[in-house]
Amino acid sequence: MTAEAATDPERTERTGPPTTVNTTAAAWTRALFSHPSRVAVALEVVGVFAIASVLPLRHWPSPSLVALVTALAGALTNAGVRVVIGERLPRWSLQVDVGLGNLFVSVIAAAGESAHINLANLYLLVEVFALLYLPLRSALGHLGAAGAAYAIVLGVGPRTAEPAIIAWLSVFGTAVVLGAVVVGLVSVLRSTAREDPLTGLPNRRMWDERFEEEMERSARSGAALSVVMVDLDGFKAVNDAGGHEAGDRVLQDIARVWRGVVRGGGDFLARLGGDEFCLLAPGSDELGARALARRLADSLPHGISASIGVATWDRSEGASDLLRRADRAMYLNKRRRRRGAGPSSA
Repeated sequence: MTAEAATDPERTERTGPPTTVNTTAAAWTRALFSHPSRVAVALEVVGVFAIASVLPLRHWPSPSLVALVTALAGALTNAGVRVVIGERLPRWSLQVDVGLGNLFVSVIAAAGESAHINLANLYLLVEVFALLYLPLRSALGHLGAAGAAYAIVLGVGPRTAEPAIIAWLSVFGTAVVLGAVVVGLVSVLRSTAREDPLTGLPNRRMWDERFEEEMERSARSGAALSVVMVDLDGFKAVNDAGGHEAGDRVLQDIARVWRGVVRGGGDFLARLGGDEFCLLAPGSDELGARALARRLADSLPHGISASIGVATWDRSEGASDLLRRADRAMYLNKRRRRRGAGPSSA
């Protein structure tokens, strides 16, 4: 943020002091689930405790006991590897973990059948992990392989009071329903993490990701890259006059109109926060970016104006420096407009 932005009274009043909304539990959960290796270890430990808890409940036949202990040792070994070097392993190693997990659960499920204890529900842990961290096609492939493995277990294992088809459906019917819920939640969370809920435009996180991608692409191709920073003028007055609902409607209207103004071939419009928007214009030099800025200003609803700053990448500065130049140009433009001089685009 530039010095002009930091001292702008309208922005200070609009944004207010920063607040902390993350609780310790939320921060811990986020830290855990952002690292697949940690989640894999946690689920393996849960599985080991689940199996260990049923060992004293039955007199296990020797082959079944050997199978259980072997599977436990395999799960603990894999967990140990993940604890020591998990963060350094390539992403594809998660595929191996899921395959081993299904293998261990199949062995455990077969051993449990001999003592009339259903341990096949542990498949659910493996499939949820796969749906969270693997591509959907791979996760569904593992789910299908697990279903086939359990069908074989039920087909060759000892007869139980419950029909095999019922036992299979109780596990994999649940897996399918749970999988659909997980996929839906992951889709919603990914969208929420990258989309502004009010306007439907990309948010700051998605902007940062796209900005870096476009700078790398521009560096390779030599094409121009420009940034257009937009800050609505006097937007606090809109909220004061009509309430925040009126302000929200104006922001939604602006976003809808601007979607039709930007070029569909690569321009990237995002809402960075409050009444601040930013447009990334790949392939546009300063002249083209200024023309685009004028179109944005001309399409604003009646009674709404904006201060706009334009900066074109000089091919040596970093992303933050380029954005800072556009931000500075926008605030210089805002100052000129307050003095009654200068157009709405820098």
